[in-house]
Amino acid sequence: MTVRTPSRRRAKATAELDRAIGESEARAIVIWRGERVPLSGVPERIARISGRDARERLYGAYVEALEAVNPLHERRLAAWMEAGDPVATAARTGLAPAAFAASLERLALHTETPYYAALRRYVALIGIEHGDASEADLWYVLRGSTWAHWFGAREVARALAATGRSTADASELDGWRGAEARLAGTPEAADPAVAAAIGHAWSTLVGSPEWLEEELRVDPQGTAQFVDFAAFVRLWRIRRLTALLTYELRLYGTDDPGLQRAYYAGIVGHLTGVAIAEAGYLVTVSHPFASAAELQSTLLGDMLTDALEHRAGARWWRDPGSKKLIGRVAAASSVADAVAELGYDALDWRPVLRQIRTRLIGEMSGYGGPNITTRAGTRKV
Repeated sequence: MTVRTPSRRRAKATAELDRAIGESEARAIVIWRGERVPLSGVPERIARISGRDARERLYGAYVEALEAVNPLHERRLAAWMEAGDPVATAARTGLAPAAFAASLERLALHTETPYYAALRRYVALIGIEHGDASEADLWYVLRGSTWAHWFGAREVARALAATGRSTADASELDGWRGAEARLAGTPEAADPAVAAAIGHAWSTLVGSPEWLEEELRVDPQGTAQFVDFAAFVRLWRIRRLTALLTYELRLYGTDDPGLQRAYYAGIVGHLTGVAIAEAGYLVTVSHPFASAAELQSTLLGDMLTDALEHRAGARWWRDPGSKKLIGRVAAASSVADAVAELGYDALDWRPVLRQIRTRLIGEMSGYGGPNITTRAGTRKV
């Protein structure tokens, strides 16, 4: 007879909830103008809508769909908490989420002014005042359709071949996002987090002026514009992940759904600068501290990029020595070992800050910039 311990029963219950959530979200659809859109595909559909009113209507339908699946997420959260404090569990694995979040607060402070300045510029270009922007508006901005003509299938395949990356198109994304996904590829490494970091390092080439001009053959003026946009996207991603990490620390500290929802909308909304719907307060957490794990890979990838540029120059993808360094990092059995291979004692956010500062237009100029006319009038952005 098999005796099931309480911990095993809890693990089984969580696995069953994971499966139930996956099945529920796979079945969930949103009806949009007579079309049945899968729940997972709604954010991408929203990002393709140029009209703000239509974006907001579909976003509202998306929020309603999230609320429909939230009860299962609430049960899974309860199962996580019953299994033990997620913060303490993560700390035993060496992650130390609270200390990690505290260290990232400095990065958030260092990037607050340039991030908000860039956000204000980009939402103004679609006729929206900064304080009036929503998550749906930001999704539309981040799609970057303005630059889609530079990232045609033939052009990207040629640039990838010259870079030594796979030209197979397995990404469902279009434009620059598809090129980024194909640059990242599916690297092999001893540790999955290290593999993700290597993929991230390759993907940063999509925002490299040298790669854009020499391999994708974008004109210099267009390159400057897109490099600014790509730096803004990188900054948004890391600030959003930092917000999610901070939010998770609050999430596991209370069992009040009202507070949990307020923490989510408030923290993520503040660090990303747009209005966030409370309904996503559990859907965005696939497992405890997934945000921290992604942040680890992101920072390690940026540290690797910094090392490659320092040793081989801005065109590091052409240097044979780069592949050797990447190979040594890939052989590392953990993030800590990979960090040591790069000559660091711990994960460091300063490399990504240096990269963004060299690529974000007017990074040190605060809220200065040209005048852009929006529906609310002419504004300095």
